[in-house]
Amino acid sequence: MFKINHEEAKGGFELIAKGDYEVTVHNYELKKAESSGNNRIVVDYEIRSDVNQPHQGQKILFDNFTVTEKAMWRLQAISKAAQFPNGMDFKSYKEWADTLVGKHLVVTVGHREHNGKTYPEVTGFKESTAGAPQGSGPITVNEDDVPF
Repeated sequence: MFKINHEEAKGGFELIAKGDYEVTVHNYELKKAESSGNNRIVVDYEIRSDVNQPHQGQKILFDNFTVTEKAMWRLQAISKAAQFPNGMDFKSYKEWADTLVGKHLVVTVGHREHNGKTYPEVTGFKESTAGAPQGSGPITVNEDDVPF
């Protein structure tokens, strides 16, 4: 088992400082806005641990993309930062979000206040300057490695 050691208690994650961060789009959820009923895509990011930067591994949660003509610029901005080709077509917002998951980009983080607490808020998007994480190379699988 394990033994409780209060010296190892770190108090959780600290507030993500304002600035630019290399992130990976972690996941999304399709929702309806409670007040307006508009469709919304809620995106979560993870600050990349393979890039030397503060807050590695922390998540930036609940970036709301409201699907309206007035707010479409945000979907266009993140799509450009994720390096979707100009003119790329999607059949649905779900297909767009599925394609966005796993993409690497830079987000600009600001802060917002809500109910007396401060939260990180994504205020802008840029193309990644770090590129995709480097893997260990191709994996070779032989017939002897497969159980069937």
